Amino acid sequence: MMKRTLVLLSLSLVACGDDGNMDPDPPPPPPPGDTTVRLNDNITANTTFTADKKYVIPRLKQLFVEPGATLTIQPGTVVQGEEGSVLVITRGAKIMAEGTAAKPIVFTTAQPDGAKTRGFWGGLLILGAAPINVNTLSTPASTEATFEAFTSAIPEGKFGGTKADDNSGVLKYVRVEFAGFNFVADREFNNLTLCGVGSGTTLDYIQVHGGSDDGIEFFGGTANIKHLVSSQNGDDGFDTDNGWNGKAQFVVIQNITPDGAREASNGYESDNHGTPASYEAAPRTLPTIYNATIIGNPAYTGGTSFAGVFRRGTGGHYANHIFYGFPIGPEFRDAATQAQLDAGELSFKSSILFNNGPSNTNLPPPQANGDISEATYYDGTIRMEDPGLSATGVQSKTAPDFKPAVSSSVFSGFATPTDPFFDAAPFVGAMGMEDWTAGWTAYPQPTN
Repeated sequence: MMKRTLVLLSLSLVACGDDGNMDPDPPPPPPPGDTTVRLNDNITANTTFTADKKYVIPRLKQLFVEPGATLTIQPGTVVQGEEGSVLVITRGAKIMAEGTAAKPIVFTTAQPDGAKTRGFWGGLLILGAAPINVNTLSTPASTEATFEAFTSAIPEGKFGGTKADDNSGVLKYVRVEFAGFNFVADREFNNLTLCGVGSGTTLDYIQVHGGSDDGIEFFGGTANIKHLVSSQNGDDGFDTDNGWNGKAQFVVIQNITPDGAREASNGYESDNHGTPASYEAAPRTLPTIYNATIIGNPAYTGGTSFAGVFRRGTGGHYANHIFYGFPIGPEFRDAATQAQLDAGELSFKSSILFNNGPSNTNLPPPQANGDISEATYYDGTIRMEDPGLSATGVQSKTAPDFKPAVSSSVFSGFATPTDPFFDAAPFVGAMGMEDWTAGWTAYPQPTN
């Protein structure tokens, strides 16, 4: 890490009194009620943001929390980003952002309420030291990479390593909204981006809302997450790449405002590696995800929107899912991914598909080349039936309802995980009769 020399220049203003002495002139008082703190400098030492102040990241500022520093954020604190700004927790730094259901921590734009726009700022980026996969053609071989929106000239942009249990801190009862700034062409930030983040990190009760790109994206790592709401983002709701080996449970993806004209906007999008020669690179993308409700917009005709796309050699184990209301059902692609299906390293069980695709087929149309028959890999635990969700409730932009009806079939046919990370959940989908999103989530609408 490049060391910086900080030079503090101080200027004393003095006035000459009647007695000829030089008396200090006191600094002017701050404007009444102004509690704004502008974050002009990188955070190099342990720092606490308090709820009685508003913190603003200046325009185009890449605000780095430097290695060795911990940023603690109190419940109820609001952090705002001006245009093109981003908050980066570097490898070796920590963020301790633990809100409460009554006082969530909010990361949003510096625009006025009611006038916020999608993609105005870059959101929250966390870089860790857990394993990732890289291009197998790279020379020399490496265990690290630079985040795609940065150049190698920015050493703070590196992530990845060998510490599977790396700890980047805590995000709990946190909302991140209206991010996804397009830093350079086709290299956008997301609402929440996790790169090489390790399993020592706590991620629980998180909402990523109204972004122009992905709601959440994992670039490798071993991070685990529970109670996630990815709502009304423009691209994918839940994107995984570069060998993510984490776990997730209780996931809501409300992909009802897709922007699929430029590229497909999907519920899930899972890759192992984007370079064909590295589709089989290790570690393999191989998450385990239980209890997810993934909602699309069946009326969307502005582009392409799949319930899920699984490709480029990805693996993964998915159970207790509801895929509901997408223009196109889940799709499996390419020979490297089919090899994972055949080996049982990409599997789907105890799940319900409903109202996906024309005539509720739940299956995507055949691909022109190398088509994979998705139905071949759906066993007897996959049901194509109404899960008892409210069609108006799941499509609501301002007050969505993801609970199933009391008489719903989601309360049978579920799988019970044995891994101690997962909670016992006697239902298919993200929730039963208890709405764990109540009280701390919010659904403000963008103006664009």
